[in-house]
Amino acid sequence: MNSKVYDVIIIGSGPAGMTAAIYARRLNYSVLVIESGAPGGMMVNTEVIANYPGFSEISGVDLSLAMYDQMMKLGAIHEAMEVTNINKLDDYFEVLGSRVYYGKTVIIATGTKNRSLGITGESKYFYRGISWCAICDGPLYKGRDVAVIGGGNSALSSVITLSKFVRKVYLIHRRDTFRGDPILVEHIKKLDNVEIVYNSNVIEFKGMPLEQIIVRDNNGLEKEFKVSCVFEAIGRLPNSEIIDCKKDQEGFIIVNDEFETNINGIFACGDVVKKGLRQIATAVNDGAIAAMSINKYIK
Repeated sequence: MNSKVYDVIIIGSGPAGMTAAIYARRLNYSVLVIESGAPGGMMVNTEVIANYPGFSEISGVDLSLAMYDQMMKLGAIHEAMEVTNINKLDDYFEVLGSRVYYGKTVIIATGTKNRSLGITGESKYFYRGISWCAICDGPLYKGRDVAVIGGGNSALSSVITLSKFVRKVYLIHRRDTFRGDPILVEHIKKLDNVEIVYNSNVIEFKGMPLEQIIVRDNNGLEKEFKVSCVFEAIGRLPNSEIIDCKKDQEGFIIVNDEFETNINGIFACGDVVKKGLRQIATAVNDGAIAAMSINKYIK
């Protein structure tokens, strides 16, 4: 058991969590950042970031490392652990996992997780024919055919990344227009090894390992596509199970203007909170406000 009581415990080290740590350390608070994965959150799996102020282009890995180095140089403590629960004990909080830590305040910056299609038999292909990371797994399918499902920026970026490695990419979208940035759509339409399949849904995966998918269009017509992997980019769900606070129907944490939850002393920021736009820039904003709100709370 670790008996030290930190001023701030931050759960999650994406851009929101690391920004909160940077601001809190500059205010001279003791800061513990707990993360079960690699620092950077979703940024780590992004090949090129082209909409973050100050950089015309930067890789997700490079931006993650820059934020992490800054946070650590300021004196934040980083621990690798999956948090399972948070308890209120008198005037501080108990953060539980494989170890126990104590904090005067807690920031939940746990981000989101991948949404799946939820169709029969899908789960048996997780990480064995179904992937959520084109950067991580794209090179494994060099010279083969793959499919991407989705219509937002994540799906469009995945297609661009995969087109550099694979023989062909089928982009399967349930509508006839895309939610993603028009500049990405135009880029994809110019790629010779990309075929867009509009108004269609994947209804079945076949083979072991994966050999083909069955796609049904809005008229009920079905077609088989021979692919070695499917990259799902159909949205994300919040990692909010560790805290019992006020949430919306999807599980996103509801916070006030200062990013405080309905539990005094527990704040939340980044993609895990209910908001209209989830971008690196908005996550950084959230983390800064959460840290400054904690400053007022502690004082």
